Amino acid sequence: MPDNRMRIAYVHDSPLHATLATDFRDPEQLSNLGFTDVVISDQMSGCLYSINQELIERVDTAIDAGLDVWLMDDLFTLPADSDAGCPGLQESWDITAQAIRDVIESAPQIRGLVFRYGETFDSSDSALKRVDLLRCECIHCSSMDGLTRRRKVIELLESVVCREMGKRCILRLWDLYEDGVHANRMLQTKVLTKWAGDPRFFVSVKHTLTDYWRHQPWNPSISEGGPARLIEFQCEREYEFIGMVPNWLGPEWSQGPIECGERGWTGLANVRPQDWAGSWIIPIGGGWSSRHASSELWADMNLHTALSLTTNPDRDAGEILTEWLALNELPLESQSLFEKSSDLVLRLRYFDVWRIIANQHWMPSENWFRDDNFVPGACAKIANTVVEQGMTDLLRSERALATAMARSHLIEAEALPECKHTEFILSSYRWALHFAEWTEQTWNQLLESAPLNRAECKSLLLHRLEEDPMAPLSVMD
Repeated sequence: MPDNRMRIAYVHDSPLHATLATDFRDPEQLSNLGFTDVVISDQMSGCLYSINQELIERVDTAIDAGLDVWLMDDLFTLPADSDAGCPGLQESWDITAQAIRDVIESAPQIRGLVFRYGETFDSSDSALKRVDLLRCECIHCSSMDGLTRRRKVIELLESVVCREMGKRCILRLWDLYEDGVHANRMLQTKVLTKWAGDPRFFVSVKHTLTDYWRHQPWNPSISEGGPARLIEFQCEREYEFIGMVPNWLGPEWSQGPIECGERGWTGLANVRPQDWAGSWIIPIGGGWSSRHASSELWADMNLHTALSLTTNPDRDAGEILTEWLALNELPLESQSLFEKSSDLVLRLRYFDVWRIIANQHWMPSENWFRDDNFVPGACAKIANTVVEQGMTDLLRSERALATAMARSHLIEAEALPECKHTEFILSSYRWALHFAEWTEQTWNQLLESAPLNRAECKSLLLHRLEEDPMAPLSVMD
């Protein structure tokens, strides 16, 4: 089995909160875990125009630990006082090309650069601005459609990063709606026809069709031809309790998502890139919240699985979990419970009734809950529609089933032999039961109050949190 695939670590900070404190930033720790590469800068800090001595020292420390280093930024990232930013102006591309040259000349020891487009965050440096090259509709762009813009990115990066500067380049395909290049296989193929064949140019896609939700088919573009591909995995899903609840993803990653009818047909064991460069692994982070889990145990469970499947995609997921339990001195009796954790998350977070009504890939269950927030507009829409469709009893029964399942899992957890992680394991399952009970009562009230608008829904949710606090959760503004 080839072991030359890259295993890239990337801690994904929130745009709204401080940098995550985690051992998964420690180069020695990452190297010991089996990572080969690490991303030092991200879409918040960036790398264009931002090379300083501190960054160079972090690069060198990672290299000394045996890791190859990547720097990342969004396109376009430009000086704040620049008139550039419009993709219809050649100046925007020229300034970007020169910034890329400057980065590589300042840090020639890096392995390569990573870029993405289709989503932009404000730079932490006030001297810089970020512009979404897909959204500009000015007169200069009137004859430049999305396909042309995306193709021009391919040409720029392959030409400057790879051929001119001799470095590797990863393009993270990021416009994630169902009609975006990430999920639309035909559009992606058209865009990548501009790839001139340089083997140092890679593309990276998530294993899910759109974002990291359940009810997502295995990304159909994974097996497409073109540049070598990386597959992206998130170990603590931002839409699924961000590490507060166990959520083992091994079977999904190995054999495909069971809720999509793909188990045994997709996953890494069945559908891989024609030229698989490796995996982009997010140990923790993603989304918009701060970190709440008191341990990285559940993240580590999925991280170990992603690393193992990258090395050997045909390996049995259950065998990997058994191995992880032993490494972490966890009782073997916990395996069957942890194996069911993805079923618990599926029941806690998603609605079968809404799948019947809307059958959404993008934002399934309307994102009624995400990160650490209840979303009042989505809750109101679901409650109103379910009542209109005469499916109230079905939703009530779903929430009751979620509570029963969470209670059953907690009883199993309480029966496990003690270990050094017992306190965190029990706190996770207790929180899951509290969430199930809390949301069962809340949805009963929402359904009784329908029809209701967003403001009314928000008021109801706030009142529920006031009378029965559900730390660390809140209601989205």
